[in-house]
Amino acid sequence: MRLLELQCKDVINVENGCRIGYVCDVDIDPQLAKICAIIVEQRSIINYLKFLKEPNVIVIPIENIVSIGKDVILVNIFC
Repeated sequence: MRLLELQCKDVINVENGCRIGYVCDVDIDPQLAKICAIIVEQRSIINYLKFLKEPNVIVIPIENIVSIGKDVILVNIFC
């Protein structure tokens, strides 16, 4: 799977069913050549209004990813 395909997917927390946001980047360990975490940009109406500010992001370790489906990525995080 390519990063471009991941960036189109919504990220949903299975703990409470809330939509967290979407994948904006990944963290890669160059020594092991594997993905360590996905970086998710949070969505909210307030974030759209703060266009001059940096977006809120959450780093989700790869161990917390439950499933990667066609349209969504399910994660298990406590927030």
